[in-house]
Amino acid sequence: MKFFNTAGPVNKEIHYKLDPIHRWDLDEILSLIEQEKYFILHAPRQTGKTSSLLALQEKLNKEGDYISVYVNVECAQTARNDVYRGIRAILAELGSEASDVLDDFSIRKSLLGILEDVGPENGLIAALEFLSKKLDRPLILFIDEIDSLIGDTLVSVLRQLRTGYKKRPGNFPQSIILCGVVDIKDYKIHRSDGEIITGGSCFNIKSKSLRLGNFNQEEIKELYLKHTTETGQKFDDAVFDLAWYYTGGQPWLVNALAYEACFEIKENRDRSIVVTPDVFEKAKENLILSRQTHLDQLADKLTEERVRRVIEPMILGADKQISNEDKTYCFDLGLIKKTKEGYVISNRIYQEVLPRELTNPLQDLFLSKYKNPKWINNDESINTENLLTMFVQFWRENSDIWKDDLSGYLEAAPHLVFQGFLQRVANGHGSIEREYALGNGRVDLYLNWKGPNYDQRIIFELKIRTEKTGIKKIKEAGLKQTAEYADFCNATESHLIIFDRRKDINWSEKIYTENQKYNQTEIKIWGM
Repeated sequence: MKFFNTAGPVNKEIHYKLDPIHRWDLDEILSLIEQEKYFILHAPRQTGKTSSLLALQEKLNKEGDYISVYVNVECAQTARNDVYRGIRAILAELGSEASDVLDDFSIRKSLLGILEDVGPENGLIAALEFLSKKLDRPLILFIDEIDSLIGDTLVSVLRQLRTGYKKRPGNFPQSIILCGVVDIKDYKIHRSDGEIITGGSCFNIKSKSLRLGNFNQEEIKELYLKHTTETGQKFDDAVFDLAWYYTGGQPWLVNALAYEACFEIKENRDRSIVVTPDVFEKAKENLILSRQTHLDQLADKLTEERVRRVIEPMILGADKQISNEDKTYCFDLGLIKKTKEGYVISNRIYQEVLPRELTNPLQDLFLSKYKNPKWINNDESINTENLLTMFVQFWRENSDIWKDDLSGYLEAAPHLVFQGFLQRVANGHGSIEREYALGNGRVDLYLNWKGPNYDQRIIFELKIRTEKTGIKKIKEAGLKQTAEYADFCNATESHLIIFDRRKDINWSEKIYTENQKYNQTEIKIWGM
């Protein structure tokens, strides 16, 4: 039985797969190898980099013009600034992989012996020279997880590859692909002596950086239909578009959604049942709540300062100057993408995960504090007046206690606290859509609450008032944006929330409500 892969490289015997070798420009790759180039392949985690490298290794070795060896150097990560330990771990792994390819199990011992003879500063050079001379064809080397190396070990590896470069192709690998999450030019390497150097400065022989992209819509459909071919289980046609809408083609998310829908949701293991959009909605929610490793790693990145410098203004919709270096780093991690509207979170699932992760402690607090919510009417529809009145009181009591709970995202505290509150309001019954982007000056939230006799489409526009911003300007912009979003969502209710963050202002002045109309849209303003 085959299934959708959510962990590790693709295994063609048990996984549904797209041909990984064609997920990049194969002609360009082969041309770079033929030209004896050293180059970079980078992409966010779990996008298929390793699967593509292994498929290329198999192709090259089968065709016979080269001998290709793949090595994962993550084993040397803990060596950090201990260069001997790091190089020894790499050579042990390289020896093992080369032994498998060449069917010569003396190689590992030979490489470790070379290390003892020449020392760690030249051990990698000498080992690759030994391998290259031993072969009757040019050696092509794939080094995976290169950016998992830390400090002096990483510097030593890069500089030894640079030193051996001039010996290629007879006495050194003809071509080397370095594979990792970020481009090597963006490495900031902290050495044991306190010096910080960049990857580009110690590996200036790279000819090109290639990025592995996401699936497109047709590829998502092609992958899912492999399940139909294998089991007979069909997908409603709308599922393919929904998968694209949620994932943006991110390969792990594409696979994980389908795995959840077809294998984890028990009733859908009956292959006569068609996979519907409602099932995919449930699968998406299950995936987010399960906090699987991929999403957990993503959330962990939010605590990094250079990530916070990008994501916090996005949550605020702020027009803030951000360095290209920080934006590139977040792009390489797969957190953001660039659209014609500007930089946005990469996909809808990440859009939900990020604020949920940042507000987890708050959601637990809300759940315990409001066990019997007074915002639910007798027919189980939402009473938004009661909902926001309760939040105003909660915010008044707790607006300054979140310093230890928001991972440094203090400027975005009002937005995050309200989103955490709204997430617990939805709590599996309703759904929340979020619209926020860098520099668009707005944060739109859309709560869809459905029942047998109601379909509530409630939107909330969030604004912050500071000493520098006049209330007239805030209201003018906020009312216009709220009306535009209400029209887009066909909203049944529209609310503009203005958080007053001015210092030394009494709560009696901050808290107020107003009913306004913009064009034909009725909007209630909540000051707090």
